Amino acid sequence: MNKIIVVFLAFFVCSTAFTQNDSLPKQGYEFSVGKSILNKKLWSQPYRYEIKSASTLSVEINIKRLHRKNEELDFNFFALTDETKKWRIRPVAIYYYKADRKIYLKSKPDNRNYNVFEKYQLEGYEDFEAKIYKTNFLGLKKKRKVASTVPSLQKMKIKNSKITYYLDFPVRSSFDYGKVYFKGKTIGFTGVKEE
Repeated sequence: MNKIIVVFLAFFVCSTAFTQNDSLPKQGYEFSVGKSILNKKLWSQPYRYEIKSASTLSVEINIKRLHRKNEELDFNFFALTDETKKWRIRPVAIYYYKADRKIYLKSKPDNRNYNVFEKYQLEGYEDFEAKIYKTNFLGLKKKRKVASTVPSLQKMKIKNSKITYYLDFPVRSSFDYGKVYFKGKTIGFTGVKEE
């Protein structure tokens, strides 16, 4: 009889521990930072900066989904710091490669009523957000009278267990190195590497 009680108690404790562990909130994704490239080929991006002196630093972000639940990932939570200027920089575009061709994902004008980029401030850093305008196939500003805007990146569900995207960050010519953040937590370091 005692053996049955011991086995029952052991089973109860194990199942309770499993249930508690399963109900804990899970981090949906794991990120790592790959290579970064200072993009000098403006024709390869479908936008231009309102600030003419800004360049684009493309940073490789490797994403690993940690569980089966397909949660939305908000790319507006990413940020890059300029460690020299003490700036926190907002991404302006996101793309992936398909058959060696850049495929840019759509963005929309930023909605200042709800700006997730501002949720995770970094103490000692000033925010740097570059306005952009869309271009036509010749790289000229589109004739429609659309004002330059700070873009808001789209949320998306990551269907693959592992995938790589590239985030474009506007940087000044003096940019040397910085850290990449997601929701105010460092996920990696990057620096200038010219093509």
